[in-house]
Amino acid sequence: MINLIVPSQSFSNDAASKTVWGWLSGALQNTEGVAYYQHPIIRSAGAPPDLLVLARGYNPVAVKCLPYQIDDLTVVTSEVWGIGAGSIDSPFLQAEDFSEALNSKFKAQRALRHLLKTQAAVAFPNISRREFETKFGPIGAGQSVVWQDGDLSSALTQTPELTEEQWKLCMSVFQSVTPLMQKGIPAPLVEEPPTKLGAAIKALNREISLLDLEQQKVAVQVPEGPQRIRGLAGTGKTVLLAMKAANIHMRYPEKKILFTFSTHSLYRQAQRLIQEFYEVNGESGPNWDRLHIRHAWGGRSRPGVYSELAQRQNRPPLDFNAARRMNGESPFAACLQSALQMPIEPEYDFILIDEAQDFPAEFFRVAYQLSHPPHSVYWAYDELQNLTALEMPKLEELFGSHPDGSPVVSLEGEYPGGIEKDLVLQKSYRCPRSVLMLAHAIGLGLYAPRGCVQMLGSTESWKAVGYELESGELVPGNNVVIARPDENSPNPIERIYKGSQDLITAKKFDDRTSELGWVAESIEKDIKEEGVPSEQIVVITLNSIEAKRDLARLQQFLFARGINSLIPGIVHDAASFAEPGYVTLATVHRAKGNEAPVVYVINAEHIATYQGEIEARNRFFTSVSRAKGWVRVTGSGTRMDAVLAEIHKLVNDIPRFRFAFPDPRKIRQLDLETSRRRAHVTRVKRSVKELLDVDADALSQTDPEALRELYRKLGEAMDEPK
Repeated sequence: MINLIVPSQSFSNDAASKTVWGWLSGALQNTEGVAYYQHPIIRSAGAPPDLLVLARGYNPVAVKCLPYQIDDLTVVTSEVWGIGAGSIDSPFLQAEDFSEALNSKFKAQRALRHLLKTQAAVAFPNISRREFETKFGPIGAGQSVVWQDGDLSSALTQTPELTEEQWKLCMSVFQSVTPLMQKGIPAPLVEEPPTKLGAAIKALNREISLLDLEQQKVAVQVPEGPQRIRGLAGTGKTVLLAMKAANIHMRYPEKKILFTFSTHSLYRQAQRLIQEFYEVNGESGPNWDRLHIRHAWGGRSRPGVYSELAQRQNRPPLDFNAARRMNGESPFAACLQSALQMPIEPEYDFILIDEAQDFPAEFFRVAYQLSHPPHSVYWAYDELQNLTALEMPKLEELFGSHPDGSPVVSLEGEYPGGIEKDLVLQKSYRCPRSVLMLAHAIGLGLYAPRGCVQMLGSTESWKAVGYELESGELVPGNNVVIARPDENSPNPIERIYKGSQDLITAKKFDDRTSELGWVAESIEKDIKEEGVPSEQIVVITLNSIEAKRDLARLQQFLFARGINSLIPGIVHDAASFAEPGYVTLATVHRAKGNEAPVVYVINAEHIATYQGEIEARNRFFTSVSRAKGWVRVTGSGTRMDAVLAEIHKLVNDIPRFRFAFPDPRKIRQLDLETSRRRAHVTRVKRSVKELLDVDADALSQTDPEALRELYRKLGEAMDEPK
């Protein structure tokens, strides 16, 4: 079946294109392929055809659909047509211009040369051949026309059968996603199943990139109003938003566009992706004066959405320390609250927000006010990146309500032309299935000793993130089995790699030094024995408090083995990530939005921490879901035993989760227990501080048994790795 991807709402009023599409879709209903309405924009080809169709077994066809009656046409020449009192370029020439431009894209791929030739066609759904030729004479030889009778024989011309690889490459060119294909990775002369990690990664990178139907909608649609994009880690949200930004800029070069995000290290990736997607159909790079890539807050060396807004409001932006004094839990919210107290003038025609789950509600209100009507704000949201709030905030919480109580933004229904207001991406292309399930199981606490820390409460919620309820009912106390189908995790690494290394490795060490030493040794083997490039390895620590110390120690261990590394945001520039020749050592925050074939997660015993368990599991989920291939989980001390037990139970159940569905009240009690523990730790810190101020002679007067018990507890506390 061929689906029509509609980028603009004008399709709803385009009767001619609707009629012709009805004929085409009927003729090709059992054929694999894709079709676009007035897309893509190829700068050298002028306006795109009304319909562009790629169907397996046929040449691509570009169709200009003309709405005219015979009396509307006054002059028809090879160059110019008269329409009423005006004139247009010959529709045949317009279709041919685009066809030639598309042919050049196919010819750029050696494997497709001499296989395809785009057919240029003109459709007159309101004019018969007889009345046209009676008025203007016979149609030119070789010109393809679809008349009022709907005969498509001249437009749909068959081709020899393509191989599966040729067809996938053809689709990739047609979808304009060839920038995602790794360049400069030739296939080996003798294709053998790779047994080394490096060879498997190269084979993975040679895989032809394609977009599924929902991804194409995200990348191509440009609705006149807000749109939400939801999806798991690895569903391609960042790539698709970048492609969407490039498409908007190509379609509306004079409009002002903002692309914003939360993680500093996304800056270079976003800029590279937007530029590559723009250049695949353009003659030169984007106009960065019209297309702004901005971190939400900004930094010392780069402007941000908030810092530029403050300048336009003629006030200095709040720095981090000042904002933290105003709001210790969310300093950025304090900045935005300050900005919202003053008038905000519209600045952008389109705003694209990546990592939307990381922003406070105030940011959405600022974005809405920064956008010109009809407020085309598009935000990508990862429902499971923040496990403390699986339920998405209501739109009223994000954008506010009108005085009458109605929401400022509504996602009910759809826009004209069938453009959806709320898109859901179910397939995770980044992570292998077992790795993604590890992230979900530990993140949700499905196998945790205390039980689940969060839960998706309905079959619809599980389905939205790519799972199926296999048995049981989602009722408290019921044993349930939830499975992840193959098709929702299409990462092919398990099919490609034939070596002996497991995708998931988990290890416990007696102390931090031993743990970091093993990680350095393992990375050396990855690089020197397995052939993994340094930049394709990332180490992420779950201990944000000791991150600088632990990552610096690991950096020293790696340097002693002749391996270079960088620590973005701590030692090196915050935007540095996956730099050629360098292993990346990162905090969870710096790693968000990035990916790597090999990911190490250190300090994993923090999952079993006394306080902040939900936050620690959230960090684990985010860290593991960066992996395109192998993940190695390490930790130190006795708490790591519980973590290993969880991981082993999960690995034995893959591709299913088996657990007792929790009582929501129990989960709320766990939240209360977490709050109680946090308060307890605060009291203990205060008591320790007071104890340190006590005179030793006074302490000696304490009951000896109490002192021995205090000494024992201090010993247990000091036994945990630091």
